[in-house]
Amino acid sequence: MTVLEATGIKKRFGGVVALSNGNLTCTTGRITGLLGANGCGKSTISKIIVGVYSADDGDIKYQGKSIRFRNPDEARSEGIAMVYQNLSLVGDLTVWQNIVLGNEERKGLFLNNRAARDLSKSILENLLPGMDIERMVFDLSPGEMQIVEIAKALAARPKLLILDEPTSALEKTEVRSLMRYMHELADSGVAITFTSHRLWEVMEICDDVTIFRNGENVGTIDFAHEGKHQDQLVQLITGTSNKEKFVKACTTSRCEESLFSVRGLCYGNILRDISIDLKRGEILGIGGLAGQGQQELLLALAGAYRGASCEAEVNHSPVRLTNPRNAIAENILLVPGDREQEGLFPQHSVFNNLVFPKAGLKGQPLLTPRKRRTEECVRAIEALSIKTSDLDAPVNTLSGGNQQKVIVGKWLSFDTKVLLLADPAKGVDVGAKRDLYAYIARQVKEREMGVVLYASDNGELIEYCDRVLIMYEGQIVACLEGDDINEDKIIAASMRVI
Repeated sequence: MTVLEATGIKKRFGGVVALSNGNLTCTTGRITGLLGANGCGKSTISKIIVGVYSADDGDIKYQGKSIRFRNPDEARSEGIAMVYQNLSLVGDLTVWQNIVLGNEERKGLFLNNRAARDLSKSILENLLPGMDIERMVFDLSPGEMQIVEIAKALAARPKLLILDEPTSALEKTEVRSLMRYMHELADSGVAITFTSHRLWEVMEICDDVTIFRNGENVGTIDFAHEGKHQDQLVQLITGTSNKEKFVKACTTSRCEESLFSVRGLCYGNILRDISIDLKRGEILGIGGLAGQGQQELLLALAGAYRGASCEAEVNHSPVRLTNPRNAIAENILLVPGDREQEGLFPQHSVFNNLVFPKAGLKGQPLLTPRKRRTEECVRAIEALSIKTSDLDAPVNTLSGGNQQKVIVGKWLSFDTKVLLLADPAKGVDVGAKRDLYAYIARQVKEREMGVVLYASDNGELIEYCDRVLIMYEGQIVACLEGDDINEDKIIAASMRVI
């Protein structure tokens, strides 16, 4: 039975068309994949359904009746809940308080806290068994926060559950738990839409998929009748064939000159005696299971940890990685993993985000030279194909992939020697990922710089890296080169099998 049918949905944000003809159907007991490039309209149509945005045109029928919710609370009261890409948790509340927030049950004049705790426990037992519901949310890992966000939506006991990138911060075991629970919910009659840029997840969990491109859906595939073909999905998402493989900018066999070396890097019990030697023109991968110190390693290399100790050289000259200013002065530049918390000023314009890194450097003019900085911004936008209505648009109005490009683009005017990339394609679609890595490859080749890349997706390490260092419990435990850079060897080294 059709639970929701959205037809002809249109939405503009200023001069940008987010949806030109959006159509989506959700069916009882089925999991529908919602796929497409960043900025194609899939998040927009989801937010229109739950009342975050209002549609400029089109019709939405829910359980046979036309609806237009004014806010998500109205949608939730009618049985529609959504898990957003951006978390909506309150850090100073406990896990169980966040799960029931806005959906509290009363017992007379007071809130029924016992029922709230019991509900939270029952949901979390399916998602992350053993999680302490009394923990404060600010003390959780990103993956644990994502689980709480999902549990919060489930607490509303929805008839339609919309999941927008719910797995981006989860480890594989947590993803499996979520998938099992999604199947249980579907079997109980819940209609589910599931957005993910990890195609294996979509192909494994979904019954059918709807693909959006340039503001309208360009295809719907029922896996049971039409089969599961990854190349077909990629072609619909990008509009082109994805069979052309990435060509490495340089290989270690052709480029042996040392660019950036670090010896004996230690930071508390997080990083232990790490040594790396980045070659000129090399993309050096950092792999391993999530949470083994990869993010912390890149932050330490960027000078973010004053308590870190090591000996470091750039072009054989000593450098002190004691603060970010020193690292930036040496043109060691970081693209952080959490774009909202560490990489952007979300409420500020694209212009301000692109020019900000130069504002605090020595020798810069007191007042921003607008004309010169505008030219630099335009070059960054053109080089990275950033889709924005204008330079003054708030950066949080851009799609996730375009926001990620802004974080990379702000370093374009620097004489980059070492670029540190912390999971740069996380939550980024196939097309935007391809653009991002193509740009990075050009920079490596043209500027003869080096890249240290941490990616949670092993496929990115396999395709783009000249060497891959595997981390385990804060140490480097393996170095893979050549034909050894494959899925089996990466997993085996990550689990200390080799």
